Amino acid sequence: MNKSFIYCLNNQEYTVNITYKRIRNIHYRFKDGAFEISCHRLTPMSIIKSGLEKFAPRLIKRSAKTQAETDDYIYILGNKIPLTFPGSINFLDEVIDFDNKEQLKKKLRKAFLSYLTNQTEKWAKVMNAPMYQIKIREMRSRYGTNNRAKKTITYSMTLLYYSPEIIDSVIIHELTHCFVYDHSDNFYRLLYKYCPNYDMLRKKLIKAVFE
Repeated sequence: MNKSFIYCLNNQEYTVNITYKRIRNIHYRFKDGAFEISCHRLTPMSIIKSGLEKFAPRLIKRSAKTQAETDDYIYILGNKIPLTFPGSINFLDEVIDFDNKEQLKKKLRKAFLSYLTNQTEKWAKVMNAPMYQIKIREMRSRYGTNNRAKKTITYSMTLLYYSPEIIDSVIIHELTHCFVYDHSDNFYRLLYKYCPNYDMLRKKLIKAVFE
């Protein structure tokens, strides 16, 4: 049987929902202003609350980061775009019409792939690098990969949210791997040649600063 209770932190009350499952560990999440806890039905309440005391501040702080997209808006190339369903938005010179979120994401994926291909081609000419096939997919831990054997560069769909300058830093990073495959000093010397402020842009990327 699931349980709920009110948890107070820094004079703020939060609802805590406990879901009992056939699992060994306790999982803590903070979603939509409430704590969601999953654990085994025999887990003592004292253990659950002890873990909540430990993880609550960190979970709240993590959730305070700007969300890349919600039902009300989405970041596209560093700009916050309001959403209504059905609706339409501008992607550079293209107008994208959509009825629902799934249709929007599908059309954005196609438009963003075209954008990444054009930007990669532009930087490949500047760097005198070979032009590989460009792909796009969902990636959680990487923003891009360069497969020299297959002559393919794959970018993460999450780059859609970021400013063109941040996106370019990832493109330059992957094109640099056409010349130096590891992350040695030679790699970074070449990278900084074409992207002198790479370190600053990388920090924005990691911290989800979209603008």
